[in-house]
Amino acid sequence: MQAPRVLAAVLVFAALPFVAAAQAPVYDSATIGCAQFREQVRGQVRTVVGSVRRSETVGRDGVLSVRAAPDSGGLALEAWYDSLTVFRQGPEGRIEPDAEGILGGRYRGGLAADGDYVGEAAPFVPAALRDVFDFGGLLLHFFPPLPPRALRPGGEWHDDPDLTIWRLADSATGRGPVARYGWTRRATWEEGVAAGDSTVRLHRSETESGALRWREGPLGWNSSVRASVELPAAGGRMEVVQEVTVARVPDDCR
Repeated sequence: MQAPRVLAAVLVFAALPFVAAAQAPVYDSATIGCAQFREQVRGQVRTVVGSVRRSETVGRDGVLSVRAAPDSGGLALEAWYDSLTVFRQGPEGRIEPDAEGILGGRYRGGLAADGDYVGEAAPFVPAALRDVFDFGGLLLHFFPPLPPRALRPGGEWHDDPDLTIWRLADSATGRGPVARYGWTRRATWEEGVAAGDSTVRLHRSETESGALRWREGPLGWNSSVRASVELPAAGGRMEVVQEVTVARVPDDCR
């Protein structure tokens, strides 16, 4: 017996959320294309070396253009700053180094569908900017991580012990629903830094948490980063708390 047309329509409509949920978000040439992202970063840096304590505030505001194109290895990424301002404020006052030297300089590398980035080239970064932010490694964690499989609201992925991603409740907009994902990422590692004729060992740890908005690609995200660097040999320690806000600009880059 043929189902009534009204019932058939209801069945099709009810199946739509399940069809949408079956597709995991991915970074590719369709979801990124040639996009611009406006970012705002604010951070607090506290340093202790022996009995000396120091506290500073750092920040940057910029527009980063990103172009993605498929290649034999997955996704080739090229990025550059169209505008950028940077500041650092400490006990001696506020400095705003000239960012002109990095504008237009190209980052190039490969971006995996889940957000992992492997750099191949980075622009020249003036020393005054390097003293405030690590611009050389900018794209390593620029894009939020994505789950390797589809998640429904309330679902969670945590196969990686250092990374957890979960699906938040969708938000409603005039252009339709926006999927929202939360994540927490942790990392610890040892690092050797050259100091004269010797190498100084550093212990680094970092925890990042945030929320991503997604509709046919990344619309924007907010994240918080807490990092610490310990220098056991000198009894030194630096702690950084950083807040990041990124929003996709409606106009594509050129």
